[in-house]
Amino acid sequence: MNEFNIEQHEKALKEMNQRILNGERVDVQNEIAMLLGETNLAYKLQERLTQQINQQISPKARERLSSRQYLMRREAIEEDVIRSGFPYAFFNEECIVEEIRDIRLDVLDKKTLMWLVIEALKGFVDSELADNPKAVLLHGLYLQLRNELKAILPFQSDCEDGFIEYLASKDERTELEGARESGSICIVCGSHAVSSKGAEWVCRDCGKRFRKH
Repeated sequence: MNEFNIEQHEKALKEMNQRILNGERVDVQNEIAMLLGETNLAYKLQERLTQQINQQISPKARERLSSRQYLMRREAIEEDVIRSGFPYAFFNEECIVEEIRDIRLDVLDKKTLMWLVIEALKGFVDSELADNPKAVLLHGLYLQLRNELKAILPFQSDCEDGFIEYLASKDERTELEGARESGSICIVCGSHAVSSKGAEWVCRDCGKRFRKH
């Protein structure tokens, strides 16, 4: 950062402080982010993900864990947060289409961003919003990240598209969710050769039984 920028930032901070002293309501966090050039959606996503993780680690846990244990604990919690409804809620409720379109790819770890995008897309599909403009942009972002990461991630082929595959499997997943009531499909092998037997369903193909309701 050059001298001019430092002086400009100091001047802006003094002006902001004076506005606060004058009783003006100031969104300090947002204005500082603007000064630092951190207004892109990627910074907000990083901040919200960190907040979600920190909320699940108590001060006592931080004190008793070693540095290695603490990092491992954070990684485990991060996985739980990403697998939760957080990614879908964030992209669906906390940003606009233009912000997704302009999201920077150099702020978060790209593998983490890829995972967040995948889980968000699953949420849009499960909510019958696969054609939502946000989902369309996220799908494009997924393909871009997939292309950049294909050298280090185990994609099976150049034509594989997890979003399309997940969308195509929605009917099957819905059928499996209601299988205990309908008996239309075996929850073990996916066969439709299922018969009723008392309080259970019996698959005629794999022989497995599973309870009704």
